[in-house]
Amino acid sequence: MIFFLYFLKNGRTASRFAVSVNRKIGNSVRRNYIKRKMKEWFRLNSRMLQSPHDVWISMKRPFDRGLAAEVETLFLDALSRIRAR
Repeated sequence: MIFFLYFLKNGRTASRFAVSVNRKIGNSVRRNYIKRKMKEWFRLNSRMLQSPHDVWISMKRPFDRGLAAEVETLFLDALSRIRAR
């Protein structure tokens, strides 16, 4: 399991997104890389959610540039499952 995704419909006009990366994941450079990638993926694909949601990602394992595409696929799959609910 690379991350946990929590979501809840909100009454706002836009979705909100948060990423939590524990210090056990790595140094600040690695943690900030993970946060930047996740936020960018959400920014580019937030329109997949039909109604506004609060989305929170809790990272459980690190990933680097080599695994970024795989993690992005998992993230997009999770967003599409939120949409189906």
